[in-house]
Amino acid sequence: AFDGCSGLTSLTLPAGITSIGEGAFYDCSGLTSLNLPAGITKIGSDAFHGCSGLRSLTLPAGITSIGNEAFRACSGLRSLILPAGITKIGDGAFWLCSGLTSLNLPAGITEIGPYAFGNCSGLTSLTLPDGITEIGIYAFYGCSGLTSLTLPDGITEIGYRAFDGCSGLTSIYVYAENVPEIN
Repeated sequence: AFDGCSGLTSLTLPAGITSIGEGAFYDCSGLTSLNLPAGITKIGSDAFHGCSGLRSLTLPAGITSIGNEAFRACSGLRSLILPAGITKIGDGAFWLCSGLTSLNLPAGITEIGPYAFGNCSGLTSLTLPDGITEIGIYAFYGCSGLTSLTLPDGITEIGYRAFDGCSGLTSIYVYAENVPEIN
C-alpha cells in the first residue's frame, strides 16, 4: 500500500483497522512516528521492513501476531514494548534492528522464531520470560552488545547458533531443571 514512501514521516491509522498487510509500509525510511490503533490484532510479514527512521514502538494490547521480518532493518528503533497477548515472534521479525537497546518481552511469549533478533548489536541484557520454551535458530545471532543472559526454567530447546556471535556475553543464568536440547 505504501511501499517505498520514503517521504512519509508520521502515521496515524483510524480505529477500524484490524490488520496491517504484508509489506504495507515496506521501506518507508522517513517514518519516525507510528501510532497504531487498539483494534489491530495482526502485523503482516515485512509490514515495516526497512523503516530505518522509526525510533520507538509500542504495540497495542490486542496484537497476537507479528509476521516474519515485520520490523527487519528498522535500525533506528531504540526501544520496543510488546503487549502481553503476543505468543510468538515471527522469523526475523526484528532482524538487523542494530539500534535496539531496550527489549521488554511479555510473559505470554512461548516461542522466539529463527533470526528474530539477529544482529541486534545494541542489546546489552536479556531476561526471557518464564513461558518461553523454544528459541529458534540464529534467534540472537550477532548480538555482540549482549553481556548478560537469563534462561527460564521452562526452556526445552535452544536452536542452532541461537547466540552465535554474542562476543560480549560474560554471564549466563540457566534456571532449567532439565537440560534443554541445545543444538
